[in-house]
This record gives sequence, structure tokens and C-alpha cells, in this order.
Amino acid sequence: MVVKYDVIVIGGGPAGLTAGLYSVRNGLKTAVIAKEIGGTANSILSLENWPGYSGNGAMLMKQFYEQLKKYDGVDIISKDVELISKDEKKKTFTLKTKKDEYEASALILATGTERRKLNIPGEKELTGKGVSYCVTCDAFFFKGKTVAVVGGSDCAATSALALADLVKKVYVIYRGEKLRCEELTTERIQDKPNAEIIYNAIPVRINGKDKVESFEIKHEGKNKEIKLDGIFVEIGSTPLAKFSEELKLKLDDGKYIVVDEDMKTSTEGVFAAGDITHHKLKQVVVASGQGAIAAKSAYEYLQKSRK
Repeated sequence: MVVKYDVIVIGGGPAGLTAGLYSVRNGLKTAVIAKEIGGTANSILSLENWPGYSGNGAMLMKQFYEQLKKYDGVDIISKDVELISKDEKKKTFTLKTKKDEYEASALILATGTERRKLNIPGEKELTGKGVSYCVTCDAFFFKGKTVAVVGGSDCAATSALALADLVKKVYVIYRGEKLRCEELTTERIQDKPNAEIIYNAIPVRINGKDKVESFEIKHEGKNKEIKLDGIFVEIGSTPLAKFSEELKLKLDDGKYIVVDEDMKTSTEGVFAAGDITHHKLKQVVVASGQGAIAAKSAYEYLQKSRK
């Protein structure tokens, strides 16, 4: 049996949950399909740039979810979409999970991104044994120990700040000459007596047998080994645009979905929002705003197509 909806949102992060909220409030029969609620926003330890909110990303996403599920016209489905096809004649989309099948007249993609890897010796072998991609998930295990954060973004910098209040020592390892975060955040790190930023540093190897023991970097032309207990990798993400080929979506050079100001993709009836899009600023507030726009555009598309 195929379950039919007006609009299906794929993704449970800020973009997807907002799109679901706006869609159901517009009177559309809506489904939000996501294996995980919150997405990468769950890993934000301290969210300081969402107006009027103070807390971590996971708590904010929980509030998004709790608000959305109050509406009767939305189904929140915890599954992975494995296949999408479009019926050009009917102008509908069929989505298949492992066991079920769904149909929608409009589709909103908010699949987000996945964490980028260092791809150096020792990383794969020691993942879960000292190598982590989620400070929120694993910081507690390194209390009183020495760790490194690799990266220079806002996420990397805020992660380092949070860790500094928990660990004995935190290194920030970055290949550039200046962190890409807000100046205030850099100043806060510099003010921490147990935090040290190492610029122009290239990760070479992660050493250890059953757990991380040291981190080898290339710094100022020489290899340097830092003794530590854990490494948090915060070097950005890659887009999860696995349905782009089936839906014939236009992508940019980074494989992000190209959208216009209304969040329309190159395929009629398909909209995209959040970190999956080609917009440069990857922030919770931006993703949420794009989710609202995508939902409004999907509503207008359905109204027009039904006349």
C-alpha cells in the first residue's frame, strides 16, 4: 500500500523540521522522513547565535520536534529513504524505504551533510577509540585528559572552548594562518590557559594501538608529535545529495544542490533547504529560514498545479 501526501520532507534537522512545520500549518498533508531528528545541529555544544535562545543544539532541535508533532496533519517517519522516482505524467514522486512506499506531489530535500574525514593513517582504525566527530557525544569521556580539535571553523572553535572547561589541555590544530570563526571566539580561546592554537599545521598520522596515544602533524616544515588522548575532527562536511542523479538536480562544483531565492531546484516540484544547498553560510538560523521558504514555495506550487 502506497501512503500519499501533498508534500514529503526528507531530513530531520532545522531545515527539515521547519519545512514540515510550515507545510502542515499551510494545510498540507505532510510527512517528514528522517532517520535522526536534529541532524548535525545535535553536535553544537553551545548555540550562541540563535536569537532568544541559550543552550545546545540538541535541546533546540528537541523543541523543534516537540512543536511539530503537536499537529495532526504531519507524520514523522523514522526511516531511510533508499530510492526516489518521479512520474512525469502524474507529476508525483514515489519514495521507497526498506519496507514501505510513499507518494507526494511536492518534495523538499533537507538531507544536510556528513562529517568530512582527515583520511590519514590511524584515523579509521582509531575511530571510537579516541578519534571522534562529535564533541557533544564524546567530550565527557575526556575529562581531565589532553585532546586536540582539528579545524578552524566556528564549530571547531566553539568545540575547543567547550572542551577547555572539561579537559586538562586542548590543542586547536589548523592548516591556515587565522581561524575562520568570529573574532570574539578566537579571543576566548586565547584567553583559556589550557588552550593552544597551532597554525599552519597539517595532520599526518594518528598513533596508537588500542586507543589514541599521539598525533603527528607537519608544522613549519618539520614533523611534530603531540602526546594526547583524543582527537575531535571538525573540518567541515560534505553534502548528502544522493538523490540528485535520479531527480536530475543541478549541483555546483562542491556537489551542493543549486536553488533559487525560492528554494526551487532545477526539477519542477522539488525544493531544497539547509546545508544541502549551495548557499555559503551554513548556520542553524539560515537552514531554518530556508526550510520556511521551501515550504511556502511548495505550497504555492501545489496550489498552482491544482488549478
